[in-house]
Amino acid sequence: MKQSITLSLLAIVSILFTACSTKPLALKMTAEPSKKYVYRSSNMTETNIAVMGMDQKVVMDQSTEQEYDIQKVNDDGSMDIKLTTLSMKMEQVNPMMSMTFDSENPDKNEPADMVKGMKALVGKEYTLKMSPQGKILELETEGGAFSGAFDNLPNGEAMEEQMEAQFGTATIKQSMSQMTGFFPEEPVKVGDTWMKSNKIESGMAMVVETTYILKERKDGIAYIDFSAKVTTDPEADGIEMMGMQMKYDLAGTQSGTIQVDEKTGWTKKTKGKQEMKGKMNMSGGPTGEMSADMNIVSEYVYEQIEK
Repeated sequence: MKQSITLSLLAIVSILFTACSTKPLALKMTAEPSKKYVYRSSNMTETNIAVMGMDQKVVMDQSTEQEYDIQKVNDDGSMDIKLTTLSMKMEQVNPMMSMTFDSENPDKNEPADMVKGMKALVGKEYTLKMSPQGKILELETEGGAFSGAFDNLPNGEAMEEQMEAQFGTATIKQSMSQMTGFFPEEPVKVGDTWMKSNKIESGMAMVVETTYILKERKDGIAYIDFSAKVTTDPEADGIEMMGMQMKYDLAGTQSGTIQVDEKTGWTKKTKGKQEMKGKMNMSGGPTGEMSADMNIVSEYVYEQIEK
């Protein structure tokens, strides 16, 4: 009799579990005030450039740890968040020179003048408002991210503008939008797909058209695969660097996986790879107008960690 009752209970639990797992999932971000999340983002990028018969390779390895401190949950479900960069590492190797920055081991930083501005990012606090769908509604900080960091250096103003364009507030907002802007508008079941379009306006301006599919639900985690078509924005002004204007004509793909906590909507881990190739067109420098073949491969991981 006891064995029969146990088997019946197991059957009921199995039915309830199956019903819950097949019910459409409404993914959205939630959090309690004073809750903190820490994320580590890691990115390895290899850029190969062929110009004037010469091949050049630039390798950048970068990692950042950031804390999201929930200050307030508003009536509409949006969250007021204090975002703080806890630490940062960067190593860049190219044919002309190498750069190293490690906020936790400053004695290794070189060349000192070039990486000085990176120190301004560590400990920097941003005021952030995020919707339940992961959209960045507001992101601001007191002064520019690099205000005053290069005041005592030759060409300091130009260096500040360049660093702001590469690592400043607009760039942070764009990268966060990519990491959190995947939520479907409607509840989804396993096998359902949805699309998102994202325009990156800072740095190398790009248009990203992404298709997502809910592949699996297991132990409270939603597993999502994604694939994207990536193109540089033909209407973008390009980037000015060292007196040269650079415009990009690149296209490629991006793919990867996302693991999301079904209860909170906060990402547990995102892993992806992006490949792009095409042309970099330069003008305004001492060599005049010229074009270079460019191939970029980037692999990245964004994961929640315990601190």
